[in-house]
Amino acid sequence: MRVLLVEDDESIAEPLIEGLARYGITAGRGPGAPYDLVLLGPGRPGAGGIEACRGLSRDGAVPLIVLSPRGRAADRPAGADDHLAEPFTVSDLVARIRAAVRRAPAEEPVRTYGPLRIDTRSRQIRLHGVPIPLAPKEYDLLLLLAADPGAVVDRRHILDTVWQPNVGPGRTLDFHVASLRRKLGDAGWIENRRGVGFRLVVPA
Repeated sequence: MRVLLVEDDESIAEPLIEGLARYGITAGRGPGAPYDLVLLGPGRPGAGGIEACRGLSRDGAVPLIVLSPRGRAADRPAGADDHLAEPFTVSDLVARIRAAVRRAPAEEPVRTYGPLRIDTRSRQIRLHGVPIPLAPKEYDLLLLLAADPGAVVDRRHILDTVWQPNVGPGRTLDFHVASLRRKLGDAGWIENRRGVGFRLVVPA
């Protein structure tokens, strides 16, 4: 399971990331990758933080849990699916996360981008109705870019998400982008923003 953690205070974020990892939950810090839930940390309270998270969670399609600092009111903030006030244990948080994800409506398994269709159940894609075989990392790369079509995804974020955190820059990403472009039959599907990252674009 993957959650998006919105928290600027590293002293709060790092223990949360490490604690969730012990339960098999990966906490990412930046939007772009597909995720199951948004977690608003206690360092980002208030209606403004909730509104920003709702924008990140694809118009509320992904559940949102708000963590409140010690001493805040125990009532669940408007717009949140659940609320947990300090002090709390990681096991308490994990239970809330799993319950919120179970309650969330199932995501549409087939995503369509012009002539491109991605079936997340079978991990298969079709272009103009024709199956296109992809290697596992090629599929993961395409799915990450397709999570927010048109948005530029940072190279470092792609490497951390599709491969693993702290992997060296090397040429791995460029090799997979070139291979994916070749299989899609048009380099215009994946646009390179030099020195920044890549984005998915439906060719005209």
